[in-house]
Amino acid sequence: MSTKVALLECKDYDRELVYNKIKEAISLIFGNNQVFKKGEKVLLKPNLLAPDPPEKSTTTHPVVFESIARILLENDVKVYYGDSPAFHKLSKTAEITGIADVAQKLNLILADFESGKKVIYKNAVQNKVFEIAKGVLEVDGIISLPKLKTHGLTLMTGAIKNQFGCIPGKIKAGLHAKLEDLEKFSQMLVDLTTVLRPRLYVMDAIYAMEGNGPRRGHPVNLGVLLVSTDPVAIDAIASQIIGLNPKEVLTTIKGFQSGLGNIENITILGEDIYKVSKKFALPRYRGNYNLIPSQMRKIIQNYLLPRPVINYKKCKRCYECYKICPTTPKSIEINENKLPEHNYKTCIRCYCCQETCPEGAITIKLKFY
Repeated sequence: MSTKVALLECKDYDRELVYNKIKEAISLIFGNNQVFKKGEKVLLKPNLLAPDPPEKSTTTHPVVFESIARILLENDVKVYYGDSPAFHKLSKTAEITGIADVAQKLNLILADFESGKKVIYKNAVQNKVFEIAKGVLEVDGIISLPKLKTHGLTLMTGAIKNQFGCIPGKIKAGLHAKLEDLEKFSQMLVDLTTVLRPRLYVMDAIYAMEGNGPRRGHPVNLGVLLVSTDPVAIDAIASQIIGLNPKEVLTTIKGFQSGLGNIENITILGEDIYKVSKKFALPRYRGNYNLIPSQMRKIIQNYLLPRPVINYKKCKRCYECYKICPTTPKSIEINENKLPEHNYKTCIRCYCCQETCPEGAITIKLKFY
């Protein structure tokens, strides 16, 4: 069967414009069918990677968050929200990103994302056991609100990767260390999304991010919203919009292979994909490394795999890169000049340091050595 993806033009974050566009998209996907029942508990899961203001395009914009919350409240749904930022406290992140102001205005309920509960899913392809935030498990349904961005590890972050924030922060770092192979990490994200099964995905691509994503890239006014019930399809369309072949994005490939969603038979409702497409700068050399068998990747890792590089002119010695490094012992050391320095022989290329750096001092580069 064909999967529907609503692709609607939305040039800016005008409240009423975004609200009406999301309502239109939901109508295109569901018709007159009811999405949520009166009295249900629904969790909004935005991308709250870090405490950056909305104009940085690091996180889901508060107007997108507010619009879908308004729609739910109008249907007498009890609305919860939350995320597990990589390093910073959720309260600070929600405040700076503008999400907390919206939540306060609309009396939304902050879900518990600090404590977790073990969930077993025997039908998962690879990861059959997850530690999921309790707040995620205490609701009747989830609406995932991803932000379209380039990403140092997965090339693109969108609908499938957004569920990673449903795992408490400290446990996420451990998964990076345990699943250092990109293929395994991507399959884990697919398994996680399969377990959680959000009912709807509303992707904020009004302003997206290119370059040194997912935090320190450049905002691009792409001017679209994407809505679907299928995370594989919505990511496939999003990747095409920014000039990526969906088959180069491992989360999309694994999602399709695992039966999570469609990559080939997709019906686009709304705008012509070619009308809104823009070629994005990527955070690293793309090549075909993702397609090399995992056994061979280990051998050539230090020669072909792009590595994180620190720009010491920007480095403020906050050591957040050192704190977030998931390897044991850490692959970032503090040298005699009190500067962080990578040990590339043990670095697993998870790019958590690049993702977390508040100064944008770490970029992903290819170097033969």
